[in-house]
Amino acid sequence: MRIPIIFSTITGNAFRIADAIKEEVPNSIGPYNITYINEDVIHRFHTFVLVYWCNHGTTDDDTIELISKMKNKKILILGTLGASMESEHAKKVYQNVSNLVSEHNILLGNFLCRGAIDLNRTQQRLSIPEGEKGHLSLARFEKQKESLGYPNATDYQNAKEFVKEIFKDYHD
Repeated sequence: MRIPIIFSTITGNAFRIADAIKEEVPNSIGPYNITYINEDVIHRFHTFVLVYWCNHGTTDDDTIELISKMKNKKILILGTLGASMESEHAKKVYQNVSNLVSEHNILLGNFLCRGAIDLNRTQQRLSIPEGEKGHLSLARFEKQKESLGYPNATDYQNAKEFVKEIFKDYHD
């Protein structure tokens, strides 16, 4: 049985992770952009590798929508996050994504690494008044700059090793 690798990205981080791990996924096909995934694809396969970008403490909206259409699927999920992996935010994202996938599916594994944030995109949020949805403080914007240069070679290697371990004895 083939295993599709599906990614959702706005910065290219998730695609680069998906591309890096494809050789470690047995009988993989893809990576495919999530915008091209339809109900037929969901029904045709039993196991999926999803690669996403973090948004508001969980996966991006497209990945949430795709997962909501899946039932009793085996899912390995990998994500990129603009914050440090040691942060409370990263722990929250990891748990939220695990819960999301596990609600109606079988979670094979969850991998999260740092990814660069599109600073041009987030800089626009500096003009949103404090207290309003989407506001970004100057201090938080400065903190986001630390994400530049990620994912890096170590992240790609860690993702490959994680995927290889998950699938070492895998039989669908």
